[in-house]
Amino acid sequence: MMAIQTTLQPELAARLDGKPVYKLTLDVLAQIAQLENPKTRRVDILDNIIRNRLLAGAVRGRFAEEELQSSRRVAFEPDVTLDNQLSGYLRTIYHKDLETAINKLPGGRLDALVQEKGKLDEEELNKVFGPKNRVMLDYTLSPAQQTIAAHVPVLRCNFAPAVDISLYAIFRRQNVQGRVEFFNRNRDFIRQQAQLYLANLYVIEWARQRFGELALSDLRQALEEQNTTRAIMGLHGIGADTDSESKLLNQLAAEVKPKEIQAYFGAHKEEFRRIVSVKSRHIRLDNEVLARRVAELASQGVDFAKLAQQYSTAADAAQGGDLGVIHHKGQLSWLEQLAYMQEPGKISPPVRAAVAPDEKAYWEIVLVENRNEGYQDPASETVRYQASQAIAQDKAVRQLSSLQAKLRKNARIEINQVALTN
Repeated sequence: MMAIQTTLQPELAARLDGKPVYKLTLDVLAQIAQLENPKTRRVDILDNIIRNRLLAGAVRGRFAEEELQSSRRVAFEPDVTLDNQLSGYLRTIYHKDLETAINKLPGGRLDALVQEKGKLDEEELNKVFGPKNRVMLDYTLSPAQQTIAAHVPVLRCNFAPAVDISLYAIFRRQNVQGRVEFFNRNRDFIRQQAQLYLANLYVIEWARQRFGELALSDLRQALEEQNTTRAIMGLHGIGADTDSESKLLNQLAAEVKPKEIQAYFGAHKEEFRRIVSVKSRHIRLDNEVLARRVAELASQGVDFAKLAQQYSTAADAAQGGDLGVIHHKGQLSWLEQLAYMQEPGKISPPVRAAVAPDEKAYWEIVLVENRNEGYQDPASETVRYQASQAIAQDKAVRQLSSLQAKLRKNARIEINQVALTN
């Protein structure tokens, strides 16, 4: 149903099916978006918040966590990503207020919250990470190692949410590069990461006291739903990460019928245009300086075949470097691939051949005299794969658009007009 324009409590931006969307969420996300595009409207940001909340709620449980977090083993844990986003956004928008709060600490520094720093001696680290200089395939900790690491203090604080910051609390907040530093016993890095974690906790606690737990939780939820929506769109072939593996697209592609592929080929024939053959000549030279001089002469209009007869060291020099007609069948040689890369009538620059270290270097200059273009065989594997992927993506996009429209139609939305203006 259509959104109802109404007046809600000042701290709310909207209600979605009776549940609040807090003004803090709208304020932060709108200001972040306006840093990139000052013309961004608050009403559009609120619409995105509502759209993301509806979609994330509807698909929760439909996709495995591994599908939505495909890079988890090398990236950050989802909750860590959220904490970093949350504190980063709050710092960006409320940096002046945070500076004021920190200036009130002894010495005007977050270090005032630190009572003691852990020793991180070699024996402690060996218990957690095992012997040094081991060959590692995966920089993770076993449950037993996690338990030990949880009892190794890195910082002891007089700050309630971070009384003890343990080695494990910091380790689990790392991506794979950071975990490597832990296994390498980089104590400076470990302590630096502990300080960053303390700073994150301070920012989030400051926001909790200022805006309240409910408003802060709503902002965190909106960030999670934003990330989930991006992942879902990626699975449907939409967005920046469309080259990632998608179980959904693969399943839809496997269901595409031959008739659909043929229809797609007929409607998108230009997508399958290919070079069928080229008629080409080349000049091979053993000296780069000479190769550049000969290429310059050819570019100035000197007959290419005559230059090949005069300078080329290849066996076909007497024939003017004639490579004949090269058909795109089977595996092309390095020189044939080079010919296929050139525009007809344009002299290539000298290209150093891909030779083994113990082989003598040489350079090739190529001229494509004629290029014959055609289309992929409609029954080829190339056509089948490309067409089925395109059809699958189109179906996925339509499915997602239909779901979003249905969710929006059935939602009960109340908007606080005042929140859209400030």
